[in-house]
Amino acid sequence: MLSIITAILLNISLLTGNPATSKAKISVMVKDLTDGQIVEQYQPSKPATPASVTKLLTTASALETLGENFRFSTKVVYSGEVIDSVLHGDLIVLGNIDPTLGAPDKKIPLEQSAAQLTTDWVARLHHKGIKSINGRIIADMSRLNNEGYNPYWLWEDIGNYYAPAIWGLNYMRNTLNIYLNSGACGSRANVVRTYPQIEGLEVTSTVTCTRISKDLSYVSGKALDNSRAMRGEIPSNKGDFCVKGDLPNPGLQLAIDLQKAIEKAGGKVTGQPQYIFKSVSSDTPLKTAFVHHSQPLREIIKVTNEESNNMYAEALGRYLVSRYQTQSGSQQAAQHLYHYWKNRHMPMSGCVLKDGCGLAPQNKLTASMLVQLLARMYYGKQRKAWFNSLPISGKTGTLTHFLENTSLEGKVHAKSGTLTGTKCFAGYIQRPNGHLWAFAVLVSDTGGPTDPIQKAIEKYLLSLDKINK
Repeated sequence: MLSIITAILLNISLLTGNPATSKAKISVMVKDLTDGQIVEQYQPSKPATPASVTKLLTTASALETLGENFRFSTKVVYSGEVIDSVLHGDLIVLGNIDPTLGAPDKKIPLEQSAAQLTTDWVARLHHKGIKSINGRIIADMSRLNNEGYNPYWLWEDIGNYYAPAIWGLNYMRNTLNIYLNSGACGSRANVVRTYPQIEGLEVTSTVTCTRISKDLSYVSGKALDNSRAMRGEIPSNKGDFCVKGDLPNPGLQLAIDLQKAIEKAGGKVTGQPQYIFKSVSSDTPLKTAFVHHSQPLREIIKVTNEESNNMYAEALGRYLVSRYQTQSGSQQAAQHLYHYWKNRHMPMSGCVLKDGCGLAPQNKLTASMLVQLLARMYYGKQRKAWFNSLPISGKTGTLTHFLENTSLEGKVHAKSGTLTGTKCFAGYIQRPNGHLWAFAVLVSDTGGPTDPIQKAIEKYLLSLDKINK
C-alpha cells in the first residue's frame, strides 16, 4: 500500500507533471471541514489568476452584508401634479444598481422580459392615476459614476455581452441582441436587425460564416456610444444568427421603452426620454409613484454563480460600496471587497482584486484564502443560500460537463473560472463517509488552451477521491 506522502506526491504530479499544466502557476488546498484536517496542499499561499472564482468573494460578501432575503428597490418618482390622469411634470426612475430589471431567464427571453417589466410599470402608474405625462421620463443613473467599464478589463472583451458596462440603472442585463445573416461558408455575415431597435445605432460587421459549430464572433464599442463593430466567425447556413453585445445606454433604453409602453396603452408623453448622472435637485419636491423590488438576493447570487454572470457580480460589488460612497465605480468596489475580507481575517497576503467578477487578468487569489472563505461561509448564517448558489458537477450551470459520468458527478458544488491559459475551481466535495471537503485548485498562466487544464484537474480530483476512500 502506498504511504500517505507517496500518494500525495502522486496526486499532485497529475498537475505538476502534466504537459498542459507543468509550467503554470498552481495553488492547491483541500481541507476536510468535518475534522479540520488538511487532506492535501501544494503552494497554498502562491497567488494565481482566479478568473471567475473571484465571484465567490463578491457573492459571499453580498450575502453576509445584505442577507439572503435582501431585494433591490428601484423607486419611480415624479415632480409636479397629476390632473385628470395627466402628470404635469417629469417621471423619474431612480436607479439603484439592480442588475435584474427586465432581465431574461431560462424560461423568458429578452424581448418578453423587457415587455413584462414596462407593461407592469404602466399598470402601476395607472393605479396611481397617471396615464399620460406632460413632461419627460428621466433615467437617473447617478447612484454610480459614469465610468461604465472596468479599466482593467481587456479591450477585446469590452462591448461583448459578458463584459457590459455597469450603471446606476441597468436594464435587460445590459444586453443588445444583434441578428446576423448566416449564409454560405465564406460569406460575410451582415446585420439584419437588433433588439432593442435603437435610433441612430450603427453596427458594422466583418464577421465571416465558416464551418465552425459555435459562435466565435466579438463585439466592440464604447460606453454610451451608438456605434458597435463586429469581427470573428459564426457557423454558416444558420439563417438569422443572434450574437449578444453590450447595450450602449441601458438607462436611456428603459426610459424609451417605458414611454413606448405608455403610448401603447393609449397615453401620451410630450417630452423626450433623458438620462442623467447628476441626481435631481433636492429642492425639487418628488413624490413616489411606486417602488419596484427585485427577486431575493439568494436567487440573484444563484444566477451569478451558476451562470457565472459577470454583470450581476459587478453590480453586486458596486452596490455594496455605493452604500458608503456616492458616485462610486469599479475600483472603489474592488477595494471594498479586498478590505471587507482582510478585516475579517482572511489571509489576503499576495491577493489582488481589480474587479468583482474575475474578468480582470490582474486579479490574484490563493488556495488557502479561498478554502478559509469556503469554511467561513459553510458554517455561517447564510450557509443554505450560499451552498445552493453553486453549480453541481455533471448537473448544472458551468459545471454541467465537469466530472460528468465519474464517481464525483453530483458530489461537487463549486465555482469555476476560465480565462485564456487559466482554469480554476473552488468549492466543496461531498464524501461517502458524510464528511465535507473544501477545496481550491488554481491553475493559471499556462499559455495554452483550457480544455487540457480542466482534464488534468479532473484527473487530480478523481485520484484524490480514490486514494482517500
